[in-house]
Amino acid sequence: MTEITSNEAWREISSLLNSHGDGDNAAAGLQQSFPGTTVGLSVLQALKSADVAADEKQLEFGQGLHAGLSGLLQQLAVFESISRCPILAITGMLNAGKSSLLATFLSPENRGRVLRGLGNAAGTHRFVLWLPSVWQKEPELLSTLIGFLTSVFGHPPELLSNDLHEAIVQYNGQILSNALLVEKGSAPHGPALSSAVDPLSVPLIAYDDGLNRLKLGLADCPDIQTGFVSSAGLSGEALAAQRRGHLLRIGRLCSAFIVVSKMSSLHDESLLQVLSTLRDAVPGVPRLLAINKVKARYAPETVYQETRGLLERFAIGSVYVAYDFRSSLAHTRVPAPPAAMVLDVSEPLPIFFEVGTQTAATEKNKELHYLASLGERLDPGTLARESSRSLVMQLKAKTLESMQWLELNLQLRNEQVWDGWRAVADACLDFMSERDADGKVVGLRLQASPAIVAQLAASLQRTAPLWMGLSLKIDRTARQLQQAVANSANRFKVLQGVSDSVTQFSQRFRRGEGAAVVTPERFAECIRNHDRHEALRHLPPAALMSGCGAALTRFAAEDRTRLDEQELDSWSKQIWAGMSFKDKLWKGTQPLAVVLAPLLAAVLIPIDAGGTAVLVFASTKELLMATGIAVLGGPLILGKETENIVQRETPWRQLGDLFAVTCDSIGLPRPTAADLPESKCHGQTRKLANSGLVVKLTQQPAQHVWCLNAETLNRLHLGVRRLTLS
Repeated sequence: MTEITSNEAWREISSLLNSHGDGDNAAAGLQQSFPGTTVGLSVLQALKSADVAADEKQLEFGQGLHAGLSGLLQQLAVFESISRCPILAITGMLNAGKSSLLATFLSPENRGRVLRGLGNAAGTHRFVLWLPSVWQKEPELLSTLIGFLTSVFGHPPELLSNDLHEAIVQYNGQILSNALLVEKGSAPHGPALSSAVDPLSVPLIAYDDGLNRLKLGLADCPDIQTGFVSSAGLSGEALAAQRRGHLLRIGRLCSAFIVVSKMSSLHDESLLQVLSTLRDAVPGVPRLLAINKVKARYAPETVYQETRGLLERFAIGSVYVAYDFRSSLAHTRVPAPPAAMVLDVSEPLPIFFEVGTQTAATEKNKELHYLASLGERLDPGTLARESSRSLVMQLKAKTLESMQWLELNLQLRNEQVWDGWRAVADACLDFMSERDADGKVVGLRLQASPAIVAQLAASLQRTAPLWMGLSLKIDRTARQLQQAVANSANRFKVLQGVSDSVTQFSQRFRRGEGAAVVTPERFAECIRNHDRHEALRHLPPAALMSGCGAALTRFAAEDRTRLDEQELDSWSKQIWAGMSFKDKLWKGTQPLAVVLAPLLAAVLIPIDAGGTAVLVFASTKELLMATGIAVLGGPLILGKETENIVQRETPWRQLGDLFAVTCDSIGLPRPTAADLPESKCHGQTRKLANSGLVVKLTQQPAQHVWCLNAETLNRLHLGVRRLTLS
């Protein structure tokens, strides 16, 4: 395999994460599979999209991944620009001497601008980035740094004043709006910031000639603990957690960390939290431990032994010690300062030297390793590469997490869609099912559409026996009645006066006796009741109601399901043959229109209820018993032959069509034939029929479904492997 560089590897990942599946690059990113559009999203866009996330938990996790990946890609770009100029962060415990350590690296004229002391007025309450003065001659580098700081903190950085008094108030938390750096390395100026802005979110930038030799930038970090600073509404621990978050923000710019602590704080929970934060958030970035203000009674070996547990647990590279120069016995422990460290006798500074393996060398009069000479030991290029390698490994881990997120999210979304299908199928079955006393489904009802009712009436007329001859002769309207049913339900308003049984029939059905009258309200409520996993929770009640109304209207208009004429005539003959002698005498002398009027009145219910968005479902048995035709309910009428008419394919096709148009109307994708829900009827389980009605989406989808392009997925897997090899 051709050798690749780390930059090539992460840039390839960056390109894949930012590519989206539309326009000329339709094969990349995520594509919307439902509703089918040309819209595409990049992986990064998808991670933070509420439309893509299956639920709130997924959205929160995805947004965290988005922030992490975006930050890592931005860091890698910044590190590529400043690879020759790494930055070292100095952080640690309250009053441990962080600022004193920083001062040892600076030229004497700038040490006064670094506040030291135990009082609040001498505390560091801002992030201060001290940079080599030669960097001022690198406008592109400064532009990159300023842009990065503005991005991660949300506000542009501020230039530390050369005036000692102004520098003090800046260090203490006051923002000088005229010092904000709002343009690419330009002269400081800018608009005033609100007084409510947290000074920690506006870092300071300063320059120093002494850092030119060190070839490193230094980030002076404020105390994590809050001994002197309070914040309204936040507890001390909450404020400390907030400051650890700010530390990670500036830490995203740093190539190494020096954690400063007193010996008495080595086992404090606060120190452990800082070390844990750095270990977990920036793995692979070098970490050094500087122990300050050590009492002379502790030998270097003793101090080192106290740190052994921390070294292994937090992968600390080196330990440096500085003895308390205020002690009268300090001279017995403090070595001579390094040649590069310029000291002022009126302003003593700690002298940090490495302990551990080097302590033995000290006793043999060999050269010590001083923290102030760290630049001589650290190759800036190597340090930057190590930090970049750490970022690349973090990028690999985050990319793998994101791919797992996408796969899990698609699985969860598919489960939600399936749960939505189940809710709709169960609601449709509720209205179409006949149940026994135990609640088991024993048959399916038909939609009492004009066409279906006309078929029933026509069949009864065709198969009428000879003893109905008088009825056929005295009532010519029977044939007209049949034709009217076939043509239009509105023509049947004339039937309302035909018989009192028509009114009784309609009232019984509206009360739900012997049939199911489905309105948009009842349909929507039934779907909600069956949505046990809340797959449709994001669908507003008004949208669900509107969708249900559209589904009923469309089903009434487009349902083309018909009964088998041959089987229907066989059924009709059984009806006539099963009548009692008394019924034959009575019905044989009645006009057929009067006999069939209650049956035909079923088509009037939607009109009486105020529109076509009302459906009536009834079995043939229920229709006939409601009219009085099969009032005796004899064995023949209720037997197997009659059931066959009901149980055959006609109601199953209607059920499949109603399910399909409801999915369209409320914004669910239709399942494939293999994914159709199953329903149980008469002890048998079978899939719903695959509808032949065309797909028509009538409103915004209840569920969006996005899929990661297979090519992008394969390239991401390959890119992650290349990251490992780089």
